[in-house]
Amino acid sequence: MGKSNNGMKIHRNGQVGRIVGYTVRGNDLWRSLASNHNDARSDAQLLQRARLAFVTVFIHSIGDIYKAGYHHYNTSKSQRANFFRQIYRNALSGNLIDGFTIDFSKVLVSRGNLTPAHSIAASVTPATQTATISWSDNSGVGDAKADDRLLYCIYNATKHTNVFSDNAATRAAETASATYPADWAGDTIYIYAAWTSSTAESDSKLLGLFTA
Repeated sequence: MGKSNNGMKIHRNGQVGRIVGYTVRGNDLWRSLASNHNDARSDAQLLQRARLAFVTVFIHSIGDIYKAGYHHYNTSKSQRANFFRQIYRNALSGNLIDGFTIDFSKVLVSRGNLTPAHSIAASVTPATQTATISWSDNSGVGDAKADDRLLYCIYNATKHTNVFSDNAATRAAETASATYPADWAGDTIYIYAAWTSSTAESDSKLLGLFTA
C-alpha cells in the first residue's frame, strides 16, 4: 500500500490497470493488485478453517449475550471478537478426523473484574419450563453494588439455541426466574450467570448442566 505525497496525487477511487486507488480520512491511497492467489490447502490451513467455522456456528447458536457480557472488556476489539477468541483459545478441542467439541465448562459468556455473587446456584423445574437462579447478596464487597444486574444464558445444547437476559434482577433481589420453550423438554441445557453494571462485567460462571 502507498500514500500519495510529495506532490503526486491520484484523486480516484477504483481500479486503473493493476492499481486500485481509494481515499481514507482525506488521504489518497493506492495499492497494487495481488499477482496471484494462493489457496494451498495444507493440513494446517484446513484445520484452522474448520476450527474457525465451528466456533462461528457455536457463537451464532448461543446468541448475542456476548454483546452485554463483553461490553466493557478489552474495548480495543469488538465484543464478538473477544468472545470468539475466548472460545477458540480455551473451550475448543478436536481435529478434522474426529470432529470438534466445545467444553461448556470453559465458555465465558461474560468477562470482567466486577465482583461475582456469593453462593450462586441454579435449579430447573421441567413441569413449568422454569429455571431459577439464586444467590446471596454481597453488595459492598469489592465493587459489588445492590443495583448490579444479573446476566444469564440458558443454552440448549441439543437444539443449539438459547434464552438469555442481561437485566434479569438486581444483586439485592437474590433470586430470578426464567422460562424456556416447552419443546425443550428432555433437552440438555447449560445455565450461565454473571453480573453487569454501568462500568464493568464479571466473569460468567457455569451453574450446571440440566435436563429441561
